[in-house]
Amino acid sequence: MTTVIPAVDNKPYINNAEFVKMTVYNANNVPTVYTFSSSYKSEVINGLTYSALGGLLSVGTHQRDIRVTSSDTSIMLSGIGSDNIYVVLANKLKGSLVEIYRGFYNQNYVLQSTVLRFNGVITSYSIVEDYNPIDSTDAFSITVNCSSYKTILANRIAGRQTSPNHWNQYSTVPANKDSVMINVPNLINAYFDFGMPVADKGK
Repeated sequence: MTTVIPAVDNKPYINNAEFVKMTVYNANNVPTVYTFSSSYKSEVINGLTYSALGGLLSVGTHQRDIRVTSSDTSIMLSGIGSDNIYVVLANKLKGSLVEIYRGFYNQNYVLQSTVLRFNGVITSYSIVEDYNPIDSTDAFSITVNCSSYKTILANRIAGRQTSPNHWNQYSTVPANKDSVMINVPNLINAYFDFGMPVADKGK
């Protein structure tokens, strides 16, 4: 199925901006949603107001594939004052959820439509400080690296041990009535002659 974006269909040029939605969790795992964009004015998308940062926001390239693939991107915010850098330092930025939309404007610079371009998680970030000795002010730039959900799922390691203790730890059935793994310890170091006649090892 081909999705046609009217704002770019058969247009000689397009006006667009990046809109970033970031869900950040604090030390108590309470989420806070931050929304900002590279647009020249604030826009409301799905009930959320995206603050206009203009050239202070830079979003890395997105991998373009027909199928879902593992891809990474980066987001850079510059011109952050010393009062706002606390938002980064006081929260669990790593692991935060990121959604990046691309919005398309018409010739009158009215937002026509938005398309989700990236959906993933922040895997790392870096902060650069720029100190101005003339007025003794600090300006910070922060770069966050994001990985798509496909990358996160591909690197995920999960499983369960086939032992009675581990099974009963997560089982909803009382331990004295759940006998699914009760015979597993008896199979340790057991030898099976598959396809051979049954032999009595005691003789």
